[in-house]
This record gives sequence, structure tokens and C-alpha cells, in this order.
Amino acid sequence: MKVFSPKVVLFLHAFPLSKDMYIYQFRKLEEKGLPFVALDYPGFGDEPPPLGDVSIESLTDFVVFKLRSLGVREVVAIGDSMGGYIMFDLFRRYRTLLRGLVFVATRAEADPPEAKKLRYETIERVKKEGKAFLIETMLENQTSPATKRDTSKMAFLRTLMEKATEEGIVKTLKALAERRDNTDLLSQIDVPTLVIAGKDDEKVTPPQVVKKIAQGIKGSVYYELENSAHLPPFENPKAFNEVLEKFLKEIF
Repeated sequence: MKVFSPKVVLFLHAFPLSKDMYIYQFRKLEEKGLPFVALDYPGFGDEPPPLGDVSIESLTDFVVFKLRSLGVREVVAIGDSMGGYIMFDLFRRYRTLLRGLVFVATRAEADPPEAKKLRYETIERVKKEGKAFLIETMLENQTSPATKRDTSKMAFLRTLMEKATEEGIVKTLKALAERRDNTDLLSQIDVPTLVIAGKDDEKVTPPQVVKKIAQGIKGSVYYELENSAHLPPFENPKAFNEVLEKFLKEIF
């Protein structure tokens, strides 16, 4: 992707999707003439599987390498779920890149023991059975009742998830299980920050979990979007884009 601006909006996708989960935001930013970069992680979307082990830190380095190769020097980062974990690491190790942060349906805490155990059990099952069961689980857990009723949206999400390689899924699940706790960073974040939760997210990142990020970051703004669960940018793009546009206007 060619970028002709040193300052862009950066889109970081959720697991196990791809950059195209932000398709409705691409259209809106193109209308407004705002430059953006959207990346797939290794093993997802259009990126080939990772060659070695994966960690949140290695994914952050991958993102930074891509940005620097495009001449980008400053970003407003938007990260849904796993994308938010990368954003925390961007702040921790590449603070000068960040002009603003938009945390979406994510959490600051590391996995507790039970969640970590479940991820490793899922890894073993993917190795034995393949990824089909995981896709069904993700489609069920990540979407709101309103999204489930929209057959075209559900079909599109399925297509994005099916592009994920099993190797990418396995290695990334391990990275998610082993990620560090970021609650210590909240009080240090000193860039404009927007935090968005899906009101119907009951199974992955309930609003009360997401809200803790906003409560810990001084001056941040928090929204809960209706008809959204774990994927607000895709599930309720009209409401998401309205909130995002207002935030970006203040920065750009």
C-alpha cells in the first residue's frame, strides 16, 4: 500500500480476522481524504504464515517495520481486541509513533490461568481437527444478536476467518496466552484516547471490562455502542464512524 503522508490512521484487526473487518471505516476515511494503513498479521488475510514463533512484541515489530517502510512517522492507532494488545506494546516501546489511540473491545489485563489454559487446549484441538470449530465458536461469541440476523455480514466474517491459516492461528493463540499485563501502562498513557465497547459483548470483552481502560487513562473518552458485541467497527459502522470521525477531527 502506497502512503503519501507521514501521519496516518492505523487499523489493527481482531483475532482471527483480517484488515478487511474495517471495510466500512476505509470507505469513510476515503470520503474524508484521510490517509490510513491497514495491516494483516502473519498468517491472516493476505499475509503468509509466520516463519518463527509469534509474540505480541514480534507482531508490534512487524507493524512498525511495515509503517517505516511506508515512510510513516506518526499514527492514530485503532485496535479491536488483539489489535489493542499491540497498541499497548506500541505505547510501551514505540511511544514517539503515537498521536492517538482508539481501543475497541479489548482489555488491559493478561489472561488469567483458566483463560490461558483454554487457549492452549484450543491450540491442541486446532492441530488435531483443523480450524473449522474455532471459526464457528468465534462467529457465535464475537457477534451481537443484530449481527447474527444479518446473513450477509455473517457470511463476510466467515470469509475473513477462513482466510486465516492454521499455523497463524496456533502461533497467535500462544502469543495471546502469553501476553503481558498492561494495567500498569494506563496511568502513563498521555495521548488522546478513545475507548469503545460493544453493548452486547457478553462473552469476550464485556463493557465493564473495556471501561476499565478508560477509567485508567486520564482524559480518555468512553462509548458503548448498541447492536455490537466484540466487533463494533463492523457490526455498527454508522455509530462507530460517527464517534471516530469526531475523535479524528480533534487530532487532524
